[in-house]
Amino acid sequence: MILLTESELKITGESFLELAYTLVRIRDLDVLLETILKRIRGMLGADAGSIFIYDDEKDELIFKYTQNDSVQLPFKEFSIPANEESIAGYVAKTGSTLRLKDVYHLEDEYPFGFNVSFDKMSGYRTKSVLAFPITDLNDQLTGVLQIINKKRYEVPLTLENVNRIVLPFNDNDEMVAESLTGVISLALENGVLYDNLEKMNESFITELSKALENREPFSMGHVNRVTAICETLASEMHRDLDDFPDFFMNRLKDKILRYSCRLHDIGKLFVPEKIFAKSGKLYPGMTENIENRFRLAKACARLGGRPKVLTDELDRLLAVIKDANISDIDDKIAEDLAKCVGYIFEDSDGEDVKLLSEEEYALLSIREGIYTEDELKSLRFHALGTYEFLRNIPWTAELRDVPVIAASHHEKPDGTGYPFGTTDADLHIFSKIMAVAEGYDHYTADPRPCGQSMMPEEAAKALRKDAESGALDKKIVNFFINKEIYKRF
Repeated sequence: MILLTESELKITGESFLELAYTLVRIRDLDVLLETILKRIRGMLGADAGSIFIYDDEKDELIFKYTQNDSVQLPFKEFSIPANEESIAGYVAKTGSTLRLKDVYHLEDEYPFGFNVSFDKMSGYRTKSVLAFPITDLNDQLTGVLQIINKKRYEVPLTLENVNRIVLPFNDNDEMVAESLTGVISLALENGVLYDNLEKMNESFITELSKALENREPFSMGHVNRVTAICETLASEMHRDLDDFPDFFMNRLKDKILRYSCRLHDIGKLFVPEKIFAKSGKLYPGMTENIENRFRLAKACARLGGRPKVLTDELDRLLAVIKDANISDIDDKIAEDLAKCVGYIFEDSDGEDVKLLSEEEYALLSIREGIYTEDELKSLRFHALGTYEFLRNIPWTAELRDVPVIAASHHEKPDGTGYPFGTTDADLHIFSKIMAVAEGYDHYTADPRPCGQSMMPEEAAKALRKDAESGALDKKIVNFFINKEIYKRF
């Protein structure tokens, strides 16, 4: 056991500058709070500590972070009023520093009591406390820092040794704390600002995704599903050192992947909305117009004394049209459609009316799928649209790859994908992961604009086939299926 002397705890000019340099460079709020508490507790030889952030709009203190070397309990954020009924609230309200020798035996002058609930729950014994306000250069409150149980020795505290090990905080400790308040406040302001910007970015990206899905009924939930699949797949790859020894994730990479997933289809905002509104080959409203024409044609036939066989034929052709709208067609159906476009009848006003317009006929004549070649080109443009949209955003250096990763979810290892025709060696692994997730959701989504939804096992077989053809990364597909990750979605 090492006895901590005053000289060892005293902050020096060099250590102050080093701490200031360290703190102002940290942008992640959680990492910043962890670093602040760890470093200051080390300087003061304290066992525990906590940080409250002041919310000036609500006049509340948010219990944001805590550390304890002797007990480990789950952390849960909560808020307390910034009034004189608690230690932290008193410090916030009065702007004064508190040095409490033993919080279980407070002097009568203080209006607050000590909340013993944590100690009772954890078996801990809070004794000495140094609490001081964190204020900015304008003397505005930023938060409150509580340092708990200054220790004589570097040992875990127990109920049996706490009275022997714990010391009261002294004048030097208070001087150290107060000398740090400016740099801590500056670092916290930066950290909170960055955290708020991150939350704003997340919210903005989420709302963009919602706006996109509202335009395309068949994509409802697609972005969330692809994001969930990608995050799960990447996490499992990170854990598997046998199959992916050089692949690892961290908080930054998590963010890059998440942003790329949530924004991967943003280019669809530049695709005509009527294409996304299609539930078959025809645009919305066309089926109803055709049905009305057929009803009118049948009525005119009956009024003209035409044989019933004609009205029966019209019923058959209408059924053919409805089936052709949602199914692939063969030569026989193509002939029937040609009959429809050539059928002209006279309405009650004496006007000639075609059963099918040229546009309707062209759409219904699509042999496979529900999109024309021009529509497919428009749909494929969404990937390039994603890139063009995202590349104009002033990303930070750490996020500069998001536009290319997001736009490359339809690229293929064999180089036949779009929008760039990138080959395997140049494809970012996140784009490869997204392509697998995109493919699986395409096969299993319900409803689908093209064909029936597949069951998971059937979709897994389709993915393997795509991988064998060079359309997907074979190693990632095999991992996704062999580890049965696909069964979670």
